[in-house]
Amino acid sequence: MNTHVSIPAASVTPVPVAIRLLALANIEPSGTAVQKRRRAHYDAAALKELAQNIKAVQVIEPIIVRPRPQNNGCERFEIVAGERRWRASRQAGLETIPAIVRTLDDGQVLEIQLVENLHREGLHELEEAEGYEVLMQQHGYDIDGLVAKLGRGRAYIYARLKLLALDKKSREAFYQGKLNASTALLLARIPIASLQQQALKAITTGWQGEPLSFRDAQRHIQEHFMLRLKEAPFDQKLADLLPAAGPCGSCPKRTGNQPELFGDVKSADVCTDPQCFAAKRAAWSQRIQAQAKADGRTVLSGEEAKRVAPYGVHSNLQGGYVALDSPCYEDEKGRTYRQLLGKDFKAEVLLQDPKSGQVIELAKLSEHGDTLKAKGIRRERPGTHSANERARQQATKLETQFRERVFDAIRAKTANPIAGADLRLLANALWHLSGHDSRLRLVTLWKWAEPKKANEVVYRSDAQISRLSEEQLRRFVMDCALIGEVRANQYDSSKPTKLLDTAKRVRINVDDIRKTLKAEHAAKQAARGEMRTASKDKPMKSKKQANR
Repeated sequence: MNTHVSIPAASVTPVPVAIRLLALANIEPSGTAVQKRRRAHYDAAALKELAQNIKAVQVIEPIIVRPRPQNNGCERFEIVAGERRWRASRQAGLETIPAIVRTLDDGQVLEIQLVENLHREGLHELEEAEGYEVLMQQHGYDIDGLVAKLGRGRAYIYARLKLLALDKKSREAFYQGKLNASTALLLARIPIASLQQQALKAITTGWQGEPLSFRDAQRHIQEHFMLRLKEAPFDQKLADLLPAAGPCGSCPKRTGNQPELFGDVKSADVCTDPQCFAAKRAAWSQRIQAQAKADGRTVLSGEEAKRVAPYGVHSNLQGGYVALDSPCYEDEKGRTYRQLLGKDFKAEVLLQDPKSGQVIELAKLSEHGDTLKAKGIRRERPGTHSANERARQQATKLETQFRERVFDAIRAKTANPIAGADLRLLANALWHLSGHDSRLRLVTLWKWAEPKKANEVVYRSDAQISRLSEEQLRRFVMDCALIGEVRANQYDSSKPTKLLDTAKRVRINVDDIRKTLKAEHAAKQAARGEMRTASKDKPMKSKKQANR
């Protein structure tokens, strides 16, 4: 045959080469690791179909071979590319096959096979990633070289290479089809193997054993395995806080430093290594405490901190303390205690939040009454605080009960509240826009979980929404729109406008609901008063009488 073609090969300058007809018996398959792995995935049915096609029209594209040492004076060849065509030709009963003979060393053979393998159908994403890695480590390619060679985008290649960070169990789950490439990448971005395994369990065994959708898996991992650096209690610029890690700004585990991998994460200042974050927080705490002691200030930590802030530093503190940067609720202007006490005020007591590690400055109100009074803050008399607090809590409870009854009345009266074709899309959108507390109430309201287990289900509810009928979807959309206004807050005086407007639109008399609720509450209070009076009037028995 005198036909000449030009075959481009990796790291080999293309030159015209002749196509020869070689005896199938004189050709042997390649023994490289790439071909052995590919051979394990050959589809017998597809190979048989290829053999039938070759029997009908012959081999159209020649295989590539290289010479091997002769055997008893007979030419021998090793397949570089085209083993499936060689095997199918044998099945078809052919004796020869068109081939291009190239003189190649082992490195060139492996490179050609890798590039060919990366273009084949059905290639698993992990195999693809391993191929890129070999080309980079053994054949001198960089990302730009792979982009030029394979026609893939930079972000695509970065994402594939990141899959190599999957731990053994995550790789097994990926090969078993429990993960797709997108969810596998979410796991691979978690740098700690033990945390990867926690995330793997969460996203593969979600609600009722069903895996989470990509969106829910993404949300779960971002909320449980990523940390916002703006909320870090430590100074992110310090290189010596944790010398092995360095400053956060240049850390490769900060999302902003790997935009190709973390394009779905809105903020560039997110830490993907919770263990490093925790280590820096601990180191910062030690540094703050040492400095405070040197300045003669007191630092409350551990059990002492828990006694003062049993529910965290953002809730009511015990022992007469307030956080300097928290708002003063008795101040009509909403100023913080730091603003009221003055910029020159220096806190003598610091507290380290047992949960977050955040260190905050405290002030003891009993020591600064005159300063606050001068700023127009009317402090409650001793003994009245708890009574007033109980009154506020009772008023908040009544307001919540009122809103719940209005909500229930709206649900009962609006059997077909929303019309429209794409209710499911709207339901999903409203669900994902709802806050965490609203979702917890919806999960309980729709009986998708018991109240104690609602938190476990709240991120795995897409499957539940997908099962709702059209009638249920209409109800669910209305619930999503109004549920956020059902719970009252004693520190928030805003009215539930959407709830009240909807009640008015469907002609629900909210005044009657409030009157009924107040009457019920008054009756309960009266009953309690009668019980207390009766217990006071009842004569006390002596111990001897009680024991008879």
